[in-house]
Amino acid sequence: MSDNPSPSPSQRLLATKAVSRRVKLIDRTANFVIHASGIGIIVIVALIFVFIGAETLPLFRSARQAIKFEQRLPEVTKATHVLMLGVDEYEAHVYWLDTDAGALRFLSTATHGIVAQAPLPALAGTHATAAYRTPSRDKLTIGTADGRVIFAEAKFAVAYDAQNRRTITPSARQLGVVSVAPGRAVTVVHVRQNSSGDWLYSVATDDGRVFTGKFVEDEPFTDPKSVGRAEKLSGKITGLAGDFEGNRLFVATDDGKLCQYYLAENRDVPFRIYDFPGRVTALDYSIGDSALLLGLGDGSVEAWFGVRENETDTLRPIHRVHTFAKLPAAVTWLQPSGRDKGFVVGAADGTIQLDFTTSERTMLTSKLAAPVHALAYSSKLTALLALGTDGTLRVTAVDNPHPEISFKTLFGKVHYEGYDAPEYIWQSTGGTDDFEAKFSLVPLIIGTLKGSFYGLMFAIPIAVLAALYTSQFMAPWLRSWLKPAVEIMAALPSVVIGFLAGLWFAPLLETVMPGTLLCVFTVPLVIVAGTIGWMLLPRAVRHKVPNGCELALILPLVLLGAWLGQLLGPVVESAFFHGDYKQWVFAQFGQQFEQRNSIVIGIAMGFAVIPLIFTISEDAFSNVPSSFKSASYALGASRWQTAWRVILPTASPGVFSAVMIGFGRAVGETMIVLMATGNTPIMSFSPFNGMRTLAANIAVEIPEAPVAGTLYRVLFVAALLLFALTFICNTIAEVIRQRLRDKYKAV
Repeated sequence: MSDNPSPSPSQRLLATKAVSRRVKLIDRTANFVIHASGIGIIVIVALIFVFIGAETLPLFRSARQAIKFEQRLPEVTKATHVLMLGVDEYEAHVYWLDTDAGALRFLSTATHGIVAQAPLPALAGTHATAAYRTPSRDKLTIGTADGRVIFAEAKFAVAYDAQNRRTITPSARQLGVVSVAPGRAVTVVHVRQNSSGDWLYSVATDDGRVFTGKFVEDEPFTDPKSVGRAEKLSGKITGLAGDFEGNRLFVATDDGKLCQYYLAENRDVPFRIYDFPGRVTALDYSIGDSALLLGLGDGSVEAWFGVRENETDTLRPIHRVHTFAKLPAAVTWLQPSGRDKGFVVGAADGTIQLDFTTSERTMLTSKLAAPVHALAYSSKLTALLALGTDGTLRVTAVDNPHPEISFKTLFGKVHYEGYDAPEYIWQSTGGTDDFEAKFSLVPLIIGTLKGSFYGLMFAIPIAVLAALYTSQFMAPWLRSWLKPAVEIMAALPSVVIGFLAGLWFAPLLETVMPGTLLCVFTVPLVIVAGTIGWMLLPRAVRHKVPNGCELALILPLVLLGAWLGQLLGPVVESAFFHGDYKQWVFAQFGQQFEQRNSIVIGIAMGFAVIPLIFTISEDAFSNVPSSFKSASYALGASRWQTAWRVILPTASPGVFSAVMIGFGRAVGETMIVLMATGNTPIMSFSPFNGMRTLAANIAVEIPEAPVAGTLYRVLFVAALLLFALTFICNTIAEVIRQRLRDKYKAV
C-alpha cells in the first residue's frame, strides 16, 4: 500500500488550473514580446529613414539672408567716387577706394565708423579712374588718369590679448607702379595672379587701346604689350577679362561685341568675335578662370566657356552654357566668389542676385533703393556688400551652405567646365581650390545595378539549378554533406573574397579572358556530349553508378570543358581578334579594357550570393509535398519532368524570395566591389569596365566628408537611395511572391 495517497479530483482540478494559468501567462508574455519586437523593428527602420531624410533635407533648403546694417558711407560726396568695394576675411572692416582722397578707407562693421585711412603715394597729383579687386586675397589694381597702373593690397594685422580677444588693424601697402599709356586715362583694368604670385594685368585706355603685361614685386617691370590695334575695336571698351595663365583675353565693347584673343597666337587679330543683341555691361571669370561670366544690357546673365567644335580644336571657342534668372534692368556690376562657383550681380534698378554656375540656381535676390554701383562678396561667403548710387552701403549676412546641389546636379546631365557636352559625372574632390564639384549620383546608381546584374547573372543559374538537383536528385547521404558545406560559404568574409578577386583572380583572368569566355560554350557542350555518351552505354554499366551520385561524373566533364575553352582561347584570339583582344575591344567599342572589370565582379560577387540563394531555394524545393511528386510519377512523368514542371513552379515563390534576398545582398555589397573593381564612377554597361556602387562610394568618400558639409549630406542621399531601392525591390518581390503563391496554392 502506497504511503502517498493519490490526489483527489479537486486537487487535480486545482493543479490543472494552475498549469493552465501558467501556460496562458507564458503565451501572453510571448505574444506581447513578439508583437513588441515586430513593432520595435518597424519603428527602428522608420527612425533610420527619418534620420537619413533629415540629414539630406538641408541640401535643398533655400539660401537665407539677413541685413546686418545699412547706412550711407561717411565722407563720400558721391558714390561714383568709390571705384572698388571690399571686406576683410573676418568681416570686421569694409574698405573702398575714395578717388577724392586718393586713399583706401576702412569702416568698422561694429561701430559703423571710419577707423583708418591709407593713402596711396602714386595717387598724389592724379586721381584713380578704374580699379579692380581680386575675388580673394584683397589684391588691388588701380588705373589712373595719367596712364599708370598701381598695384596694392589691403592688409589686416590680427593680434590676440591675454583674454583671447581679437584685434584687427587695417592698412594698405603700395607694391608698385607701371606706366602703360602716358597721357591717356585708364578706363578698365583687370588682373590675375598666377601660381608664382606674378600679377598678369590687362588695361584699356580712353583711346580704345588694350595692353597686357606682367608685374613682379621687387623686380623691374617689363613694358606692356599692345593687344588689338585701335581701329580693329569699333566700340568703346566696357570690360576686360584675362586668365591667370596670361594666354586668353576677352574684350567687350558697347556695340555688342566680345573679342576673344589667344595672346600666344596673334595679339592683333581676335581669335573669334561674338555678337550680342545688347552690349556686355559686366564680365569676369569665375574662380578657376574657365567660365566667363557675362552681364548684359538687357539684364541677362550668362556663363560661357570653351567647348571643342571638333576633335582637332586646340583653341576652344567659347559657347553659352549656363543661363540664369534675368534681371529687370541692365547689369551694372558682377562680382565672382573667391571660393566657389558662385557670383553676385547687380542691376540698374537696384536688384541684387546671387547665382551659382554649376547648378544654375539663383540662390538669393534682394533690392536696393538705388541702382547698384559696387558689390563685394566676403571670402568666407557669409557676407554680401552692396553700394547704391545714392551712397548707401548695405551689409547682408548670407547663409548659403549647399549652392551646388539641385535635382539636376544629382540626377541630370550637367555641362561642367572643361567638358564638351553635358554628362553624368561623380567627382567630389580635386587638387585645387577652384575645382568644380560633380555630384551626379546616376553613375553610382548604374554601377550598383550593373554590379548586381553581373553578380546575379552568374549566381542565379548555378544556385537555383544546384538547389533543384540537390533536393530532387542527389543521394541523401551526399546531400547531408554538400548542403552544410555550401551554407558555410556564406560565412566567408566579403573582404577575403574581394582581396582574392582583386589581387589574384583579376590579373589571372586578364591573361585567360578569351578562353574563359569560351568556357560559356565549351562547358555546356562537353556536358551535353558526355550525357549523350553516358546514355549510349549499356544499362548494366550505368546501373553501377548509384542514383544521386551523378555529380561525380559531371565534375570531370566541367573540368574538361574548361580545359578545352582555355586551349581554344589563343586560337580564337588570333583568328578573330588579331591576336590582341583588348585592342580589339577598344577599336570596336571605344572602351578601354580594365583588369578589374564587371566579369571579375560577377564571379566574385556570385560566390558571395550563391550560398544565400542556394540555401533558401533548396529549402523551398524540399518543402514541396511529396504527394505532388507521387502524383506526377503516377501519371508517367520522369524525375526530370517532375522537377521542372511540378516542383519548380510550386516552389517558385520561395525561389523568387531567394533571388530577391540575393539581389539585396548584391546591392548592399561594399568590400568586394571596392577591392575587385577599378572603383571608377563611369557611365558604362560594358562588361570590360569597372564601376563604383552606392555602397562602395559611401565607404570611399565618408573619411573625406566634413560633418554637415555638402559631400557629407550627398552621401546620405546615396544611403537614402540604397534604402529606397531595397524597400521598393522587397515590396515588388513580396507582391510577386504572393501572386505566385496564390497561383500555385491550389495545385
